[in-house]
Parts: sequence; structure tokens; C-alpha cells
Amino acid sequence: MAQPSTPLARDHQSKITRVTRRDVFDYLRGLDDGWWGRLDETDFLDGLYDLDALPSSDSRYATARRDIIQHRVNNLDWDDDWILEDPRFQLLDGPDEILLAFLARVVHPEAQPDVDRAARQVDELNKLLDPDGWVLRAHDFLSGRPIYAPVATGRAPGPVIPLPIRDDDSTKLDLVLGQAHHLLDAVGHGLAAELLRSATLSLRPDGGYFHPIPGDNWTDASYEAVLTVDPALIPEFTSTVTEAIWQHLGSVLKRHDRGDALSLVVEPALLPLPAVPPSWRRTSATPAATNQARRERAAGERYPTSDDLVFASRAELVVYQVLCDIQRDSQPQNSFAILPLASAKLRDAGVRSPDC
Repeated sequence: MAQPSTPLARDHQSKITRVTRRDVFDYLRGLDDGWWGRLDETDFLDGLYDLDALPSSDSRYATARRDIIQHRVNNLDWDDDWILEDPRFQLLDGPDEILLAFLARVVHPEAQPDVDRAARQVDELNKLLDPDGWVLRAHDFLSGRPIYAPVATGRAPGPVIPLPIRDDDSTKLDLVLGQAHHLLDAVGHGLAAELLRSATLSLRPDGGYFHPIPGDNWTDASYEAVLTVDPALIPEFTSTVTEAIWQHLGSVLKRHDRGDALSLVVEPALLPLPAVPPSWRRTSATPAATNQARRERAAGERYPTSDDLVFASRAELVVYQVLCDIQRDSQPQNSFAILPLASAKLRDAGVRSPDC
């Protein structure tokens, strides 16, 4: 294989995962003018591989070059993405350098002369490569057009993969919260990171509050990020802690194209409502109210009781029990009420109770 057309450091372990590589392949499959651009495929690959040294996958031919001519020029019976998972070209499982050199060739002025289109392609590829520690950067020029080369970012693989987030995407918002936690922990904001563990994140319109100040980016379509936390933790969210959280949480939201969230609000979670049994209408935690008259009990004095009624004497209790027997034996239409301790106010004699 020929040396890559751009310089690469070879003192690192492979960092680009198969997940990223397949994402890159999906992007390349969607290019309007194909991965080879305005070149033919053999000219494109001659800048990266020795096609005459690579073997053929067709027993009729000896080299990869004859393969490509037969199946991509003469017969055109291979798909446009044939190269991506062909093991001879090591784009799926080979070293990072091979894939990166291939991508740099895709956006090279010889293959992609449109500077604006090449720049957009680089932006999209960098979104996929950056979490694995690589980006493409312009390092030289050809006829006024930039030549891109792979550059290691020097960062550990990052936790942020751009993804669209709707207002009600609770699962994705939880991922955003986890990414902010990861970033806070990485820079030593231990308290702020720990506080996010029990929080939940939501996005909501800021109520139409509009700041008509030039340059503040606030509009009537702006959102606020809302952290809902245990009420007992609210005092921990000092201005310093909240600012540290928002610095990282806001940047994560921007990476996910939610730059419309312009502020952070910390709110206490609502306490759970009490559990209520199905019979709550028939039961009460307090004794049922009664309008029965009750005698004052002097210290040490005990009055007889029955059916939660209080009687003045044992004789009154006996009369009550007899009345209950009569009431029980009476027909429903002839029933009567029993009112112990009934009393009446007389004109001249005050209040009197009937004697049993």
C-alpha cells in the first residue's frame, strides 16, 4: 500500500471504534457525488493504495486494479459502497491512519474542488470523529483550496454525540444530564457533579419573557433548562454551584442543537401525595362526632358506658338495655329512638333531666 497522502502520527493505539466507522460509512453512502468525487475510483485509490500489489477477489484476475476495472467500469455490478467493508482496504477494521487518510482524500481538492461543499463535508465528518479523538484540519493549500489532514485532538474519547432533542425527550435529556455530570466530574467539580445524580432535567419555554436588548440572543421562543431536585438539596445549589452546572450543561445542550435553552432554573420536586385507601370516605383518623350529652367526670369517678354512650348510674344502663331489647323486637315501622341523658329547659325550674 502506498503511503497516505497526508502525514499521520503512528505512535497511538486505534481509537476509532466500529460504531464510528459505520456512522462514517453511512455518511459516505449519502454523498451525492460518491466518495470518489470527480475522480474515477482507480485514480482516487492510487493516491492511497498500491492497487497492483493488492490481490484480486475475482479468480479471473491477479490484482485489485483489474477487479475494479471489471466490476466498476466494464460491468458495473458492484455497489457504489463496495470499498467500505472490503477487507483488502482495511477501512472497517484497519488502523486509524488508513481510514483517516481515506477521508482526507474524499475532501481533497482533486476529488472535491468545491471549497464550500468540502468544508461542509469536513464539518459532518468531524462530528463523527471528534468523540473518538480525531478531527480533520486544513494544513496546506492547493490552487487556493485547503488540503485537510487528520489531527489527534489529544483528548480522551468524549461523552457527547450530537442528537436531536425534542422538549419531551426524557430519555435523551437524562443522557444530556449524564454527559454534563461526566464533564463536571472530569474538571473536578465534585459537588456539582454529585448533585446531578438525583436531579431530573426538562426543557420548557421561558413563558414568553422577552429581553429586547440587542445581542443578548433572547427571543420569545427561548427555553430554560429546569433541574428538579429533592427539596432538601435546594440549599446546596449556591450561585457558584449553579453557575458551574450551567457552564457545562449549557454547552452540552448546544452540542445537541438546543442552543435555544438560555438559562438554568433549579426547582424543588413536589412531595408525594398521601396514599388514600378506597374506603377513605367511610373511615376517619379521628373519632366520629357525636351530639350525645356527656357528664363531667370528677377525678376518680367512673360512669357506666355501653355502645359509646355514658349513663348516670347502673339503673340508667339497665333501663337502656331493656329499651334496646324492645327496639330490637319491634317491627321496622314501629321502631323508636333512645336518647340517654335527655334534658329540657323549663320556664321557671331551669334545666331538668327525666328520672329513670
